[in-house]
Amino acid sequence: GAFSSLDAVRFGDGMGAVLQSQPSSGPIVAAAAVLQQQQPAAADATAPGGCKNDDEECEVDWDALFASPDADQQAGTEHKSLSSKQLIADDVEAAGAAKVEAATNEPLDVTAAHSFLQRLLYKINRLNHFWYDDLRSYENERSIWLASLRDTIEGPWQAWEQQQMEAAAAAEADFAGGDAPSSLVGLDAYRAMSPEQMKEELKKRYARDVDPPLSPAQQYVVDGMGPLGYCHLLAVGSVDGLVEASRQSRVCAGAANEVACAIFRVLMEEYGTGRYSRKHSTFYKAMMEELGLDTKEEAYLDLLPWQWLAGANQNFLITERRRHYLRYAGALTFFEINGPSVYKTYLAAGKRSGLSDTAAGYWALHIKEDERHGRQMLEEVALPLVDMYPKDAWEMLLGYDQDRFMGARAGSALVAYIQAADQMARQMTAAGA
Repeated sequence: GAFSSLDAVRFGDGMGAVLQSQPSSGPIVAAAAVLQQQQPAAADATAPGGCKNDDEECEVDWDALFASPDADQQAGTEHKSLSSKQLIADDVEAAGAAKVEAATNEPLDVTAAHSFLQRLLYKINRLNHFWYDDLRSYENERSIWLASLRDTIEGPWQAWEQQQMEAAAAAEADFAGGDAPSSLVGLDAYRAMSPEQMKEELKKRYARDVDPPLSPAQQYVVDGMGPLGYCHLLAVGSVDGLVEASRQSRVCAGAANEVACAIFRVLMEEYGTGRYSRKHSTFYKAMMEELGLDTKEEAYLDLLPWQWLAGANQNFLITERRRHYLRYAGALTFFEINGPSVYKTYLAAGKRSGLSDTAAGYWALHIKEDERHGRQMLEEVALPLVDMYPKDAWEMLLGYDQDRFMGARAGSALVAYIQAADQMARQMTAAGA
């Protein structure tokens, strides 16, 4: 998601009318054409680690194992032994080192390593969705080897994420005061809260995040982002926007109660109450079509910064494991509360970039619906869950804060990426003048 101090791409909620795609003209379409030309050709496509397809050590073996109908057997029976975690860790480390060397010619590049691991994890996680492609693509969806590989990556990564969030919370605590939410540092700080304190903290977070002041990054989106940058925004967001709310659907099965129904109402609206013409991904697709962008799912996956992929993988983790249900409820609560403030910046940028009223109206409708969804998540989901799980509800606050932190980081990376794209566009224009 996108968060109070920085923006990330937000796609998610509240479309109440059917939009008809209309041809658009002007600089925004020209920018979309430039973006299409920058896409790598199929033969040169960059795979999950950022390596070329002809880089044997780095990527081809991974692709072959993912596609193989007997991945567990090809990975070797030793991966199923008691030492499998260490063996798989060695494989990941070796592949990551090859990737880093190929990409940077340096002993270690932290960004490249993050990218490799997050793309590899995403490649495993996406098997939880059905893409209406070749059924044989899912031969390994229950692979023991892939499950072990996922766990090997997730464990250290989750511990690292907790450390990063704690450092950020400690820094934020220096500026907290008055009615601001508490900056909780360490899991013990969350566990120490009483149910009454947790409810109060949730309400304070709502007040802070529902309509925060524009950050410098948001101000740039509103006032400075050019047509090419806007197209990059839509392209990056399409990886989630074209399969909108798919991960949320994973938490709706189980016992029936008021909380479950409240979450399902949000999902139901995301899916257009069962009508494809009103499904939110349909509106996103129409907006892309107006600009001439590729509307195939994951067409722009290679454009995503690792920080965005980390957010996607976090969402997979907390929706696929019932043990993390409260963390997901907290994360979704933040996402719905904070969404309208971010959509407003995209609406302003779209209008300034020459987007038609029809396509720009996509954001306007999201703003209206998400304001309701945010209140609904707080009052009908988060607060009741504190009463249902008084000893464990701290996990919901943790999920809320994690989503806010990770989204802020993703937003910062995305805006930096867009600024670079805008600068490149200006240089191209100046060179052609």
